[in-house]
Amino acid sequence: MQARAQAQVKKRGGRRPGAGRKPLPRRKSVPHRPRAPHDPRRPMHITLRRRPGLPSFRQQLVHAMIAAAIRRLNDARFQIVHYSIQTNHVHLVAEGADRDVVSRKMSGFAIAVAKRLNRQLLRGRRGKVWSDRYYRRDIERAGDMHAVLRYVFGNAKRHGRIAADAIALDPYSSAWRFDGFDVRFPARAGAEHVPRPAPRTRLLREDWLAWGLIPVAGAPGSTSRDPHAS
Repeated sequence: MQARAQAQVKKRGGRRPGAGRKPLPRRKSVPHRPRAPHDPRRPMHITLRRRPGLPSFRQQLVHAMIAAAIRRLNDARFQIVHYSIQTNHVHLVAEGADRDVVSRKMSGFAIAVAKRLNRQLLRGRRGKVWSDRYYRRDIERAGDMHAVLRYVFGNAKRHGRIAADAIALDPYSSAWRFDGFDVRFPARAGAEHVPRPAPRTRLLREDWLAWGLIPVAGAPGSTSRDPHAS
């Protein structure tokens, strides 16, 4: 009887199997394998994600750094045409000559932005800024190009930074230099620093218009089953 009572006492209290908050699913990382060849006729949707614990990227200092890096980076073989800056990631719409050019230019962009962020925003911090390799998706159809443009320009609404039904553009994006929205906006003071390269691919220059102007109201849905999209 005494032994049974002691066994019952030992079973009380302590951690129960399966108790407590369930861990959040870990975002899949971009596989470290050779990237697919790139067709220069295909624009790209590129995503870069920052490491956890760093300040929000949605501030004027970061916007100015990224815009300056884009202006220095763009040339005849690679260019970032559109972008949006979110709290912990950056979306880019780019064009490039081939896989090697894209890899080299994106590496240069990531390094340049990281150095300036560490020096100016993080007060001399050293270490990695980006949590993973960049994710690249090549766009092959006009409908997908239309969806990507809406997704990138409306990403702040998707994340609740701007009300979904607001007739407003994201100030931390290149939306203020884009003239394909279904609502016309007056010129915004201070938008002159935003790069505005002319698209070179047909999909990004004109083909997407077959699907209509980009709606300003409403939050966009996901553009694909991409586990890295956000």
